[in-house]
This record gives sequence, structure tokens and C-alpha cells, in this order.
Amino acid sequence: MAEFDDPETREVLSAKISSYAVAGWRDFCARHGITITAMLEIAGRELAEESDPPIKARQSMIKKARKVDLQRRKRK
Repeated sequence: MAEFDDPETREVLSAKISSYAVAGWRDFCARHGITITAMLEIAGRELAEESDPPIKARQSMIKKARKVDLQRRKRK
């Protein structure tokens, strides 16, 4: 894990998401005693190693994310 946690190679990830989604991240992390940063780190690592096609759980997330993308593009 050390090679992934070099302070010199860390980057900022920024996203504007709904208040509901923010609450989801905060509540989930608080319930499990972890930081959002740590959860994002692990999620990113798992996504980097994801097989293609992705596992069922992520297939569902991808479908939902596509809908969000489409809705946000229509508003512009």
C-alpha cells in the first residue's frame, strides 16, 4: 500500500454533487468510522483494478451515472 500513499503523488479530486449524495457519503463514512478521503482512495483503487465488463453492482451504478450525466447535460 505504501507505493500508493506517497504524499508527493497525491492529487485533488473535486466534484459538485447533490446535497443528498454528500449526505450519503458523510453518513456512510461516519457510520463506519472512516473519512471520505479514505473511502475515495479505496474506491478509486478498486475501480482501477475493475474487470471488464464490471461486476453487477457497478453495472447498476454505471447505468444510474449515465442518467445523471444525461440530465446534467440537458440543463446546460
